Amino acid sequence: MNHILLLFGLYFIQGLPYGVQTGFLPVYLRSKGISLASVGAFKLLLLPWFLKGLWAPLVDRFASKASWLRGSVAAMFVTCLFISCIHPDDTAVLCALLFLFNLFSATQDVAVDGLAIQLLDGAELGAGNTAQVVGYKSGAVMASGLTAVEQTLGWTGVFAALAAVYFAALLVLQGRVKDVECTSADGQTKGDKSSRDDYKGHQGALRSVHVEVMNTEGTVWVAVFVLIYKLGSHQSLSKHRF
Repeated sequence: MNHILLLFGLYFIQGLPYGVQTGFLPVYLRSKGISLASVGAFKLLLLPWFLKGLWAPLVDRFASKASWLRGSVAAMFVTCLFISCIHPDDTAVLCALLFLFNLFSATQDVAVDGLAIQLLDGAELGAGNTAQVVGYKSGAVMASGLTAVEQTLGWTGVFAALAAVYFAALLVLQGRVKDVECTSADGQTKGDKSSRDDYKGHQGALRSVHVEVMNTEGTVWVAVFVLIYKLGSHQSLSKHRF
């Protein structure tokens, strides 16, 4: 059960950036007079989520899942601090920071999924999947409601609060994940060392995987279709807010 609660919390904070960008930001930017077309263009900053498969093998190959997890959460903490210090009218800087926010969040997603596989035994997979879906959706919904918080705390207060959430998560990770990353729910060792040993000596593995995927007939067109579909879907669901 401790593993399930831990995963729920990790997926919860993972859903925050999505809620910020699809819920809070569109409403905030529209309230400041930003055109609907410009608000829709911000969805392109979600691109790291569609491309995370490109660097996912790196997360498996180098360091431990817990190290990637702590690093990505720490990076999101710092990013939120930077966003809290800028003026939202500084569009170029805002877009760059939001892109990094999504990049780090997508990396966290890869690390959490890998950690979940290590922690959960077969009997816990159902509960783990529930923790993933409910946790992520809960984080996204909560972040979507930050408009009410912004009216009280302002732009700086919203992202300072998010930074505080990530800092708290980092403290939990420092004290908890390092103790469980190599131990499954049934007490069996399932560390990253064996994964790194499996990769040892295969220096071209990452490149070969990408080449194989890109050379598969229809891969590019499927990727383009999914990207356009997802962006269009998110945009249509956002229109009711305006």
